[in-house]
Amino acid sequence: MSTFVRRSLGAVTLLISAGAAAQAAPEGLAYRFGLGIEHSDNIARRPIAVAETVLSPSLGFAYMVQGASGEFEAAGNTSYRHYQQGRFDDEWLNQLGASGRWIFVPERLSWEMQAAISDQPINPFGTDGPGNRQRTEVINTGPTLALRPSATTRVLAELRYLKTGAERTPEFDGDRLAANVRGFLALNPRSTVSAELEGSDVRYDRVGATPDYRRENAFLKWAYQGRRGEWSANGGYSRARFDRPVSGNDRRVSIPLISIGAAYRIGELGRFEMQLDRGFGDSAQDLLDAVPRAEEFSLPIGRPMLRGGFVSGDLFKQTGGRFGFSRRDETLYLRFDALWRRQEYLQSTGLDQTIRGFTISANRQVRATFSLGAQAGVEWRRFGQASRCDRDMRVGMVANWQSSRRTGVSLDVSHGQRSSTDAQQVYDDNRAVLTFTLVR
Repeated sequence: MSTFVRRSLGAVTLLISAGAAAQAAPEGLAYRFGLGIEHSDNIARRPIAVAETVLSPSLGFAYMVQGASGEFEAAGNTSYRHYQQGRFDDEWLNQLGASGRWIFVPERLSWEMQAAISDQPINPFGTDGPGNRQRTEVINTGPTLALRPSATTRVLAELRYLKTGAERTPEFDGDRLAANVRGFLALNPRSTVSAELEGSDVRYDRVGATPDYRRENAFLKWAYQGRRGEWSANGGYSRARFDRPVSGNDRRVSIPLISIGAAYRIGELGRFEMQLDRGFGDSAQDLLDAVPRAEEFSLPIGRPMLRGGFVSGDLFKQTGGRFGFSRRDETLYLRFDALWRRQEYLQSTGLDQTIRGFTISANRQVRATFSLGAQAGVEWRRFGQASRCDRDMRVGMVANWQSSRRTGVSLDVSHGQRSSTDAQQVYDDNRAVLTFTLVR
């Protein structure tokens, strides 16, 4: 285990303990132990199929605590995969996220933290399978000072330190220091306008692999919170200044920054979400945005995630949007997600890509002790420099039997396939997973 992983886990453990001790009435811990038996006729998702059976104990959890002195939440899952035929090395897989805020002086001074630990591809052009996974970590932490000059205005000053690390992508390892100032003006009880200035200094551990840079953002934001929904719009400018030329012979790159978001409740049971973005992006922020959340732990069927970008220290221009719809009542859960995203890397132009895709999930509570779910998803990915196009597809069904209040059994069967202009990336994969669970 790397030094950074040990520091990360130690810091998260310390913060969990501190958060729990600081709160008089914790909202509790939920967890799920599982023992899975998985068989696949193409476990590595390669053109030449290799069948394998995997024994996989796992733990999923969600923890939330909130009180006068702060709030903390953590969620995720970890599993150990033992390959029965020994064709691949056993491995740990983890996806963990944590966030917290500790109040030192009420309405004045607090300390905030975000952390993400996950497994990501080593080869960005390969498939998700044994031999192509690496551990990544991102921790973002620092103080926030709040001032309230008047009843309708508020000023926030933030200082953040961010640490990134990856097992097999050393150009991702680095540190950054960021500071920003935000001013808020309440137009009325439901709408607010704000202005923000942000600057960050990014330094990488490996000299010469990825150029260090400084980045400045300036933008205005309007936000409205109604009885049924939330709306927001950002507009501004973003500039990056590199220590050596990128994007041809330039050392400075500037682009407009635009973001539009909406979340709207349809009736009492449905919810629509939308996000459109134009600006700079990077892998560290992608990893923080994709962490598991405690509120998703109780979903009757896991929400499939459309893939994002690659683990890289390079900055990229991004244009895209996400759309989602969900509906949940006592017996039925439906979820639809769609994504479009264009990424243009400033230095590693071979990673340029355009992603389009959608996923559909449904779960039906047939009886009190039995539910049936289904998922389907398609993703199209075009790589700019490689002139390569992939299409990934997955369909699956899952049946859950609750044998008692705390124990259950699930059976998950799925089919996945990839078609590609690169013959070395084509595969078909059929899987079945039988899992015994213990739930709190």
